[in-house]
Amino acid sequence: MFVLSENLRLSSSSIVDKELQGDQSLGEEVESENWLHKTNFSEHEKFNSRSHNYRKLHTRMEDSDQHSGTKAADNTRELDLGLSSLDISSEPAKHSTSKLLHPVQAPMANHTDSNSVESKFLKLQEANNISKAAYKEIMAMALEANTWVVGTPALGAIEEFQQMFKTLPPPGMRVECSVETAIVPIAPENLISVLMDVDRWGSTLSRIAHFGSSHLPAGVLQQLSRADETITKIVMVNAEFQLPTPLVPTRKFCFLRCLRKIVEDIWAIVDVSNDYFHHGPSDSKLEVKCQRRPSGVIIRRHDEYSEVIWLENVEVNEHQVQENIYSSIVNSNLAFCAKRCVSTLLQKLKRNNSRFLNLRMPVDQQARAYLLNLTEYMERSFLECINEAPNRRKWDILSDGEVRVLKDVTMNHVETQGSINYIALTSFRIQAKPFSVVQFLLKNNIKLQWPSLLEEPEEVIKLASEDYNNCITLHKNVDLHNDFTKNHDYLLQEASWDEFCYFIISSPMTQAATDALFVGGCIYDHLKPSGFAILPDGSAGLQSDSCLVTIAMQQELAVLESDCYQVESLNALDTPRSQFLMVLLLRGHFLVKK
Repeated sequence: MFVLSENLRLSSSSIVDKELQGDQSLGEEVESENWLHKTNFSEHEKFNSRSHNYRKLHTRMEDSDQHSGTKAADNTRELDLGLSSLDISSEPAKHSTSKLLHPVQAPMANHTDSNSVESKFLKLQEANNISKAAYKEIMAMALEANTWVVGTPALGAIEEFQQMFKTLPPPGMRVECSVETAIVPIAPENLISVLMDVDRWGSTLSRIAHFGSSHLPAGVLQQLSRADETITKIVMVNAEFQLPTPLVPTRKFCFLRCLRKIVEDIWAIVDVSNDYFHHGPSDSKLEVKCQRRPSGVIIRRHDEYSEVIWLENVEVNEHQVQENIYSSIVNSNLAFCAKRCVSTLLQKLKRNNSRFLNLRMPVDQQARAYLLNLTEYMERSFLECINEAPNRRKWDILSDGEVRVLKDVTMNHVETQGSINYIALTSFRIQAKPFSVVQFLLKNNIKLQWPSLLEEPEEVIKLASEDYNNCITLHKNVDLHNDFTKNHDYLLQEASWDEFCYFIISSPMTQAATDALFVGGCIYDHLKPSGFAILPDGSAGLQSDSCLVTIAMQQELAVLESDCYQVESLNALDTPRSQFLMVLLLRGHFLVKK
């Protein structure tokens, strides 16, 4: 029996070597010699190295059959370690799967270990081929879009894996694909660091990526960087993409992100949905309903800056958005296109370089950083409130009609005992150019936040970007006899915009909170941001004849202690709901009239 099992393994090893050689000869490609300064390393040399390593793997398997007990266990560990160092070939797995598996089960105990190692090898080979196919696919997309990419890499016979990225979506789904190029004012190393750190990536694209988390991939995907030396970092990403309105559901994705160094000064960050890797349980912490086909960013050094090709390629539910005022934006591929991602990145980089234009109060040398961090938190809180599904651990939805009313269930503010924090929000269309609506709001937002002021508030701080597309201001209330504003000494506001979206977000602040801001910067719990999000209604951007406005207003309302447990009833909510509706309708009336 030992001779039989040994002969079977030798026969299997011989067949595998022939298959690998045959696949390689069939998979040779003729590519452009000038693609991205292609390296001169011979594919034939790579193949010979792979074949040699794989024969070494089978030799270790044969040796393990000649021992038992502790020695067999040691050899098994040697096999597992040896697998991680193999250079996995690019041949399609279907040619070799049936022949790599042993046709019969040998009686030796460590034969199962050999099968397990070969199974891991095949899974890793397949995962590596899918990863390479995704990389080649984004290079092909960049080539077809007439960017600075002039060819595609020769990666062996992976056409079968590329083909699955070109299949038609299933019924009820559609593919959205877009490409955008730009030169961004950030060094390539810094840009790569931002994109590969999911927290920083989510913060940079916070207007698009509502939620982002990451963890190391599980199973064979952990070994991809060892199987392919061009992969320098891997991370599994869970993310939600949103529009600033409760009328459009978020898009949930789980995808693998790989950083590849192509040649000197050129990198590719490749995203591909976890669904394409069939082995092991899903890594997603979300109820994923969308697929991220091969997407990513190709980066080339441009002096001190980065020249980027941004590629978005997703498969989404065609009927996810019910017919409403945002349907045309979502269906036109403008909502989450590559151009919007690049525009958001550029806006964030300009914002980070803002400088003081007005400073009429003593501040710490870290005041600039404190203000940028605080207003960024305000924007995130605003976007969380207007999300289609707000965080239920923080907000309770009391009314979800034309005007949505939320109740803060955390109640963690010492100074607000005896009151409850509410938010009311709504979205509507205005038949007016977006820029005129923004200008009106900039002039009137302080009046709307501080009604009945007898004296004009004093601007004590102004922090703005070079192009003034991002402006942070702090206004001081000098009308201390006004009952409505006597507890609100300051109003912090940020106005920012690009060609896709405009935000005006503000929050009242007390003197104590303002003092704390410029001492340590940690006053987040005291902020209650309200604001506006304005989207052009159409592809003409700033020149569109109409726009879509989302308003969210946050306010504390006093509640008697005996009524605290009854506040969720409709009768108890009549007063706050009426107040919210009146203010919101008045704001909408002002805008339409303008």
